[in-house]
Amino acid sequence: MVLLSACTGEPPAPPPSTTTTPPSPATPPPEGLTGVQATGGIGVTVLLPTVGPTLFDADRGAVATPPGYPGGEVGLTVVRVGKHAVLTAYPPYTQNSEPFEVLEYTGPSSPPRSLGRAWSVAPDADREGVWLIRQDAPDDCRLQHVSFSAGELGRGQPASCRTQVRTETAHGLLITINSGSVESTDALIEPSTGRTVRQAPRILGVAGDWMLLDGLTDLTLVDLRGNRSTQLGRPASGAAPTVVPSREGTVWAADFANPTYRNTGTQVRDIWLLRPDGPTWEHVPGMPFVTEHLNRGGGFDWSAAGDLVLADGVLAAWHPGEPQWRLGQAALPAGNWSGLAVLF
Repeated sequence: MVLLSACTGEPPAPPPSTTTTPPSPATPPPEGLTGVQATGGIGVTVLLPTVGPTLFDADRGAVATPPGYPGGEVGLTVVRVGKHAVLTAYPPYTQNSEPFEVLEYTGPSSPPRSLGRAWSVAPDADREGVWLIRQDAPDDCRLQHVSFSAGELGRGQPASCRTQVRTETAHGLLITINSGSVESTDALIEPSTGRTVRQAPRILGVAGDWMLLDGLTDLTLVDLRGNRSTQLGRPASGAAPTVVPSREGTVWAADFANPTYRNTGTQVRDIWLLRPDGPTWEHVPGMPFVTEHLNRGGGFDWSAAGDLVLADGVLAAWHPGEPQWRLGQAALPAGNWSGLAVLF
């Protein structure tokens, strides 16, 4: 038995080859994201994991609530899979004893397509399907590949029920082993065989030919084509960043967010861009800033046009090389939701 445990458009225009020095810790960040409201709007529509999910236009607000999704005492998460979106419905505030319902978004006026139940879901390498951790018995789980067009691609292979699948690239499937425990570790594996390609205590992300590892003080960038490693200094202090690669994988957004700025309840967001082929860091305009949306009502993703899209009070878009953010005009809905998937 093999034991396993455990989201594409024109590339963004290159910015000036400079790296900005972060502000002194003694300088308090400004309140809220700054930018300009673009004439004609910013042209961004996202799917928000509200209950039920909301199709949201950055300038017009909520434009649809797709039918057929679970309501009531339920939480939703959303992941973009290429041009698709997949939602997971889970019971909040409880110790979960059963896998979650996984649903493919099919449009603003049609009900979702069920992908069955699973403990976790992740995009496949082609972004035309997902990997799932299925459960067949209390201690009997398996890793299965499901295509949006062709359905289940075989039964899969045995896996630990404590596997979290995260994303697949041409170099393998990123998973977390013993997810949710202090013994958790990350690995890149061959999903067809379970063979470990690379393992590390904390893999922040994998995209294209690159892998980013977290360390005690620095980060490590790994070129998977030749297994070459480069040490990177952190451009900002704080815990491990949340990393979201662009759709083509050539530039990564890394949020060095701090939910307890200066040991207070103040939340601060601080996004930097990493270009792995440099490697170089670039400070995103308007960063850092004080926010109320690190834990709810926020998130970031990339559009097909190469814009970084941020949810923080409103939707905002920024193309690398631009001097400032373009702000949407509609206020985002309140609630406990977090995360988003940029559809167009």
